[in-house]
Amino acid sequence: MQILNAIPVFLLVLVRVASFLVTMPIFSYRTIPNTAKIGFAVALSLLIDMTVFKSQVVPLNDSFVLLILKEALIGLSMGFVTGILTYAVQFGGSVIDLQIGFAIANTISPENGSATPLTGQLLYMLQILFFLGVDAHHMLLNGLMYSFNLFPVDRLAIHLASGNTAEFVGRLTAQMLVIGMQLAMPVVGCLFLVDVAIGLIARTVPQVNVFVVGLPLKIIVGFLIMLIVFPAFIVLFRVVFDSMTDAFSTYMRLLGG
Repeated sequence: MQILNAIPVFLLVLVRVASFLVTMPIFSYRTIPNTAKIGFAVALSLLIDMTVFKSQVVPLNDSFVLLILKEALIGLSMGFVTGILTYAVQFGGSVIDLQIGFAIANTISPENGSATPLTGQLLYMLQILFFLGVDAHHMLLNGLMYSFNLFPVDRLAIHLASGNTAEFVGRLTAQMLVIGMQLAMPVVGCLFLVDVAIGLIARTVPQVNVFVVGLPLKIIVGFLIMLIVFPAFIVLFRVVFDSMTDAFSTYMRLLGG
């Protein structure tokens, strides 16, 4: 009988954990088999259920469906907010590729199955390696554990009507665009000077075919500038990590009121 009483709590925990893993970085990638994701979600839900909800009972009444929807909303929104800032690197890479001339050579990302720029995919993989190196995935799982203390599974109280959460997500998206432009600005600025130089050459020496000379020159200069500013990219990855941590905690406080 005690096992039957614990099943509703376990289901609610599983819904939040599975929803969180669906949208959060690293764990949501297509390269991870679905069986591994399901097994990890079930194992993590069992651990949370046995440590946080030892004797709590949730009745199977008319509000149980609403509790399931609430858990799915919390998990999906937390994973989405966590992943917004990680896309800043791909956005910055797309701006760099547009300036170099690689915008037409997009590749299919194995993580999400969508077309991504070459430079953006390279920087994104470096960012993921950096996140794994600083245990960002452990931080996200710790935040998931903390969310069960902030949002109990047996209550429907989450604060969405005030609009603070929507405003915060909008400002976070704007911050993502700013970080992406900061990442791309050194390369874009140097390539703009290359464009100016090519334009001056075209005006002073009309015999030079700028289309033949300009594209290889921009590719070479773009690669050289990226080699020079790679250490700054690592510093920017740290900024993204710190911003992601702050955004995750702030969003949970706003959602919890």
